[in-house]
Amino acid sequence: MAATIEKVDGRRARGLRTRDAIVSALLDLISEGDIAPTAQRIADRARVSVRSVYQHYVDVEGLYAHGAERMFEWVRMTAPQIDETLPLERRLDLFVTDRTTVLESLMPFHRAIRLMEPSCDTVREHRAAMDKWHKERVARVFGHELRAADGPSRGALHCALDSLSSTECWEHLRNSGQSPRSARQVVRAGMLGLLHGGVEHPTA
Repeated sequence: MAATIEKVDGRRARGLRTRDAIVSALLDLISEGDIAPTAQRIADRARVSVRSVYQHYVDVEGLYAHGAERMFEWVRMTAPQIDETLPLERRLDLFVTDRTTVLESLMPFHRAIRLMEPSCDTVREHRAAMDKWHKERVARVFGHELRAADGPSRGALHCALDSLSSTECWEHLRNSGQSPRSARQVVRAGMLGLLHGGVEHPTA
């Protein structure tokens, strides 16, 4: 009985290692600029057969969903804790440096994910969860400034800070010719201006 359990556990462990290798291969290829790799290229990189890819993932959407989950977990686990009692500019420097470094590294992956979003509910859910997590992080890091804003403008300020540090803003800056360094400076300057001046609530 013990030998049978050990055999089953060993087979399960090998299966998990194969799944991990397949997802890692997908992410590696995407990071190198191949945002829509074929099953053959994924199999070659993972050093498994194409049959193994389809045994573990019945469709490409499932594979990308697992990749999205992996990247979301990585972003959450590597995000530094920023002390809310630090001076504003120090908090901002820490936040912007981390956020823009992550956004730059994830640019190829975000392009790949957008190809899957129209047809894969799970991928869309992971993307929405990541966006929600980021917005909540903005609220924590800049909570003092947001609480100091008057009620009507607080939501607008939060939204503006979230937008300036979003994937879409970063890709717009990079695609318009800004280097990572200059794009980071734009994000920092924009957020600092908002945090110092707040956002005026529009009048009717």
